[in-house]
Amino acid sequence: MKIKIDIKYLKFITLGFVLFTVIGTISHEFGHIIVAKSLGYETTLHYGSMNYYPKGYLDDKDVIVFKNLTKDYVNIEYKSWPKEVKEKVEEYNNILQKRYWNEKSNNGLLVTIGGPLQTTLTGTFGLLILIWRRKYIYKNGLKFLDWLAIFLSLFWLREIFNLLTSIGGELISPNGNWFGGDELHISQSLNLWSGTIPLILATIGTVIAIYVIFKIIPKNIRQTFILSGFIGGIVGFILWMNIIGPKILP
Repeated sequence: MKIKIDIKYLKFITLGFVLFTVIGTISHEFGHIIVAKSLGYETTLHYGSMNYYPKGYLDDKDVIVFKNLTKDYVNIEYKSWPKEVKEKVEEYNNILQKRYWNEKSNNGLLVTIGGPLQTTLTGTFGLLILIWRRKYIYKNGLKFLDWLAIFLSLFWLREIFNLLTSIGGELISPNGNWFGGDELHISQSLNLWSGTIPLILATIGTVIAIYVIFKIIPKNIRQTFILSGFIGGIVGFILWMNIIGPKILP
């Protein structure tokens, strides 16, 4: 098979994957945040995560003391903390747990679902646009709206990426956990086998990716598109998670 790479498209598509890797990461966290806020929680956004707290939690005097107590040990393993600090931390943890987190509810599960739900709904929306416009695409080629829909539909790639990285991590450094991320936590919260949600979503994502690549992307730039996806996805992930993101949203 002869490999043909179109340099002009390679630059354009790679840039698109870099941009949408960042957009996809942030919008995923906003999926969690939207659900958390709808349930009455206060939230904070970080470059690759979010936190949610009950109303008034961040202004609680005990929380402020707790943060001041642990701020000098953030980058140190817990087992290496001074004994007196660990005792104080446990004491405040117990106080705050009883005050804010002791109530049993499904809120944690709902907030966790918010991220993957946002990602998969966005991906499905992009896919539906492509299906709606496929005859136009075959006749007139890809236009701006179609490229936008392609990148949106490939939000589903996150599910494949999560599964592959968790399996790869287990193969490289075995710890008994083949699955990870929100999908693992959802499975566990629903009392399902840990791989249930990760495998279901990754399978759907694979089917959608195959459809987009082999039914929507023109054959003459298909190889360029696949190469761009690898380059852009990796570069976008490294740029955002290791360089730009920590500075903008620490």
